[in-house]
Amino acid sequence: MDVLERIYQNIRRHVVNLPVNVPKTVDYINKSVNSVKLPPFTRDNVLYYYLPLQGLVSYTTLSVSVMNPHLMVRLFPQRDVTDVLFLSAGGGAGLWLWARPHMAAAAPARRFSWAFLGGCLWPLGSIFLWAILRSSVGQKPMIGTVLGITTGAMLTNIALDYFHYVELMFCGELHLPEETYSPNSDDEKYDIDIN
Repeated sequence: MDVLERIYQNIRRHVVNLPVNVPKTVDYINKSVNSVKLPPFTRDNVLYYYLPLQGLVSYTTLSVSVMNPHLMVRLFPQRDVTDVLFLSAGGGAGLWLWARPHMAAAAPARRFSWAFLGGCLWPLGSIFLWAILRSSVGQKPMIGTVLGITTGAMLTNIALDYFHYVELMFCGELHLPEETYSPNSDDEKYDIDIN
């Protein structure tokens, strides 16, 4: 009975001090939110920032869906959401590719087809990789989930790095070295001896 009395007194003290604690918490949250610089809600920002960001969240959830399908069945027992996650991740990737500066000069039909191709290949290739990894991990759902999220983050970072490099080259800010490799080069330093 003494233990219950202490628990009751502890809860009562926290409830009595609640009005003092709430403003401190709200101020802390406001300071945290103000430190994050989010773009304003305009048509372009929604299409080319927020929807691709939502696609990235879907892509991460898709990795969990492939690597740990039992968890997704528990979260969504009435419906398989894999197709929705795939379409959302692909749509987000396609919108992000559409807005890239190196594609701005292309005709809209070409630009659409390239964005569509990239939006399909990125999540589809990831699904194939996750399926292979899942079969190699076996019946270890926690390891599979962590491995899926980690590989998804790695693939995303590699793609971002690649497109950053392409945009630097396309915009002329990154210059190629004077002497680049050419597969048709007659220079002996590029020859490979198979002997």
